[in-house]
Amino acid sequence: MAQKSLKKNAILNICKTTAGLLFPLVTFPYVSRVLGPENVGKVNYASSIVQYFAIFAALGTATYGMREAAKVRDDAQKLNQLVKEVFVINLLSTLASYALFFMAVFLVPNFAGYRILLLVSCTSILFTTLGMDWVYNALEEYAYITVRSLFFQFVSLVLLFIFVRNRNDYIQYAAVTVISSVGSNVLNFIHLRKKISFRGKSRMELKKHLKPVFILFATAVAISLYTILDTTMLGFISGDEETGYYSSAIKLNRIVISVITAVGFVLRPRLSKYAETDKSAFDSLVRDTANIYQLLCIPAVSALLFLSGPVILLFCGREYAAAVPVMRIITPVILFIAFGQFFTDQIFIPTRNDTYSFYPVLIAAALNVCMNAVLIPRYGAMGAALATVIAEAVVCFVKLVLCTRVMKNVLPLFNRLWQYVLSSLVMVTALLLLRKFAGNGTVSLLMLSVIAGAAVYALCLCVIRNEYALRIVRAMAVRTKGANYGK
Repeated sequence: MAQKSLKKNAILNICKTTAGLLFPLVTFPYVSRVLGPENVGKVNYASSIVQYFAIFAALGTATYGMREAAKVRDDAQKLNQLVKEVFVINLLSTLASYALFFMAVFLVPNFAGYRILLLVSCTSILFTTLGMDWVYNALEEYAYITVRSLFFQFVSLVLLFIFVRNRNDYIQYAAVTVISSVGSNVLNFIHLRKKISFRGKSRMELKKHLKPVFILFATAVAISLYTILDTTMLGFISGDEETGYYSSAIKLNRIVISVITAVGFVLRPRLSKYAETDKSAFDSLVRDTANIYQLLCIPAVSALLFLSGPVILLFCGREYAAAVPVMRIITPVILFIAFGQFFTDQIFIPTRNDTYSFYPVLIAAALNVCMNAVLIPRYGAMGAALATVIAEAVVCFVKLVLCTRVMKNVLPLFNRLWQYVLSSLVMVTALLLLRKFAGNGTVSLLMLSVIAGAAVYALCLCVIRNEYALRIVRAMAVRTKGANYGK
């Protein structure tokens, strides 16, 4: 199989991620105003319930399958066998998950008022299993993934404005959300026959996959306890309105996280291969990724802390003013989640140290559940936000400590940290001056802040000779020169 360009893969995955983000960015201001906090809270509460069963259905097969498929993708026979075996495990776990889901929907009294919403949302589980996105990621088929994602994002956008027109249309909104996120997976199974042959009888060796799959599954369950349980507990304890405030704040933060981690995601198959064949290339790629994460995360956190009010008012409306302090509390989670994923996706999983991801999240899950139980009854959405930030900080710190067991020296990953912090402080100072003279217009303030903040941050990095900022500038200069030459 021909080696594909990491730069091209990264650009394609950023395009795909951006398309996925444009859907909530374009639609959420509309949806939040049409449905209101209570009905937005209902949809997010139902989604949080479905995610538990989705985790059980996935059973860790996506992460495991992508890593193993990346290693054998040059051998068609081994790849076919692996994909069939992992898919059978995934299919069996999906059937078991649906059995448990339907029992819960019809037997748990608290779910009675959400029954239709839950049934609509649960279709995402089947689409995810049949879609087998992990195969396309392992084969680095990002062109196909991007094109079909763009198409279904556009279809979902049209459907949203047609069917979601008033506060009672929250079920239609849930359906459109499913289509936008996993609807394109319907095509995957059909298209996959060009890559993988499901014909012919062969002995299924499922047992050898179970141990690593269950380790990754246990990690996913532990993560869910502090990434999904906060929304679930808010729904139970504080009601749909507080859930709406919290989910609005966390949604905007997740958008930023998705953009930052899009680059790192495409590297996982390549890192899995390098971990066994080229240690120096592995170390170099990990170091570059760590710097890219810092370059993006630190100014993003700084800017969002400064602009929480205008961002919430623009994207959600004045009805969500109570979400502003929630967003200020939870914004630092961007840094902790991004680097928690970095340690897992770029270091632990490629080097087969899956258990190093499990223990930190287990500790943080227990901590988060306890803090949620204490803080949510008293502080509602702000309590859930604080509990999430602390839990993610613990996960990130423990993973950093464990990382020293895999890599001899982790300090080179952060030797430019001071440059990103200093440049971000200069950027925030510039934004403070801008606010003083720009007035109070929400849209104009945001646009000016984004443009001016990015320009000041980039200029500061170039002045202090940051290697990665200079690389980007040189690449842009080469492209511009090439374009002018072409004219």
